[in-house]
Amino acid sequence: MVSFSETEKNDISDLKALWLSSFEEDEKAADLFFERIMSFAHAYKAEENGELIAAVYLVDCTINGGRAHYLCGAATRRDYRGKGVMSGLITFALDDAKRRGDKFSVLYPANEGLYRFYGRLGYLAKCTSRTRRITRADLCGAEKPTCGTPDTDRMQRSTFENNFLFWNKEYVSFASEYYGVYGVKTACSAGALAIYTVENRTATVFYSIYNDVKELKSLLSTIEADAYIITGTGANPLLAGEKREICGMLRPLTNQNPPDDVFIGITLN
Repeated sequence: MVSFSETEKNDISDLKALWLSSFEEDEKAADLFFERIMSFAHAYKAEENGELIAAVYLVDCTINGGRAHYLCGAATRRDYRGKGVMSGLITFALDDAKRRGDKFSVLYPANEGLYRFYGRLGYLAKCTSRTRRITRADLCGAEKPTCGTPDTDRMQRSTFENNFLFWNKEYVSFASEYYGVYGVKTACSAGALAIYTVENRTATVFYSIYNDVKELKSLLSTIEADAYIITGTGANPLLAGEKREICGMLRPLTNQNPPDDVFIGITLN
């Protein structure tokens, strides 16, 4: 019989093994997850006959000041897939999160099939983002960025204003190091932070925060690229006129009406 429960410290080695067998993940990145995230995440497991067969993780965050979490790392042992184990485990985890006071569950499905799967579990395609391509000429006149340590809490509020996943400083630092394992770069100044990749002289900036958009433009000007693909929200003046696109799902855990355009920002598996 399959049983569901929260994980324990002595489960970590089995959880990591399941993670690595389920995702195309570098072991160093998996180590970072289990070393850095578990202090502010809730992990749940499914077992049969004392053996781990599935796991899922709810990473603490907030939305508009209310408790929420980001669901990630949903993994089921291959010989148990298609049997309803993960659906049961997620239902168990969300019931526990609701008892803790979480108002929303947010996730980013990796493909259309998973959008359908999570839709059957009550998730709604209400997370969005906007994307725009700009050229180096658009950064003309940008001043040299000011050196210093960015205040990521303040920057998130300044950049997104509302309807976004607010991540604590530890998560932002973790994400920078985690993606760095895969060659993703992080640039920062006293007034801005950008996580990006560069290929063929084009910088893809998939997460950026700032105190003032002028400080973001100054930071981007330090990246050796001819063009920049920036993702964010309409609160960013560079993206205000761009069309919203679905980028993730949200499930309300109370009777509160969910926003239509929550921005996830930094995603994981």
